[in-house]
Amino acid sequence: MSKIYQFSTIGALMSGYFSPDQDIYKVCSCSSIGLGCSENLNAEMTILNGTPYTATAEEALKTPEAPLEVPFYQVTSFDHFQEYHIGEASTKNLEQFVQAVIPLNNNFIALRIKATFHELTLRRPYASSETRSVQEVSDHQEVSTYKEIQGHLIGFWTPEMFGRISVPGFHFHFLSEDKSVSGHVLDYYFSSALLQCEEKNVIEITHPKTSAFKNLNIDIEGLDEVIRKVEQ
Repeated sequence: MSKIYQFSTIGALMSGYFSPDQDIYKVCSCSSIGLGCSENLNAEMTILNGTPYTATAEEALKTPEAPLEVPFYQVTSFDHFQEYHIGEASTKNLEQFVQAVIPLNNNFIALRIKATFHELTLRRPYASSETRSVQEVSDHQEVSTYKEIQGHLIGFWTPEMFGRISVPGFHFHFLSEDKSVSGHVLDYYFSSALLQCEEKNVIEITHPKTSAFKNLNIDIEGLDEVIRKVEQ
């Protein structure tokens, strides 16, 4: 099975490390899927078929050219997935459908879900050249709800024990079929979908080499609550 390539950690990101230190194109192949964010948390990033798309509030979706230096990503090749048709599901009960076909226990799972979403809520950050805390970014975002929109949920399921490395549970970004809409997924509902999933038993994490990262103070005790508020 292929591995997940990850740059930095959700713990470092939630602690304010937003420096663009790694070119995401170096780990993308033509079959890659994944997610991440851009410098200074100015955009949510979704990767489909090796192409990164960046979504910023009140701006058109972009496909930046290489090199694209970013502060965080999770990317994997998606060649050996299992495929299933599933029925009506939403944010509240998707786990039971996935659990029925692949164990949600101790391995990471990469997922792509293609559907017509009867309702879908996304968020996108506003761009800023100023230094901001993750809470400031979170408090000032564009939240949009779409009706009857076709596209893909792309992301990962992370075991709870790795919840400071990656977002625990499901973490999805969305990309519309026409490549015009994207963002971090807050809520969704569909009546049928094509579920593709692939178990990943290897994750390779590369840390930034900067002194700022080495000296970053991460509040471990408060980290879980920050991740829950900002990412879930």
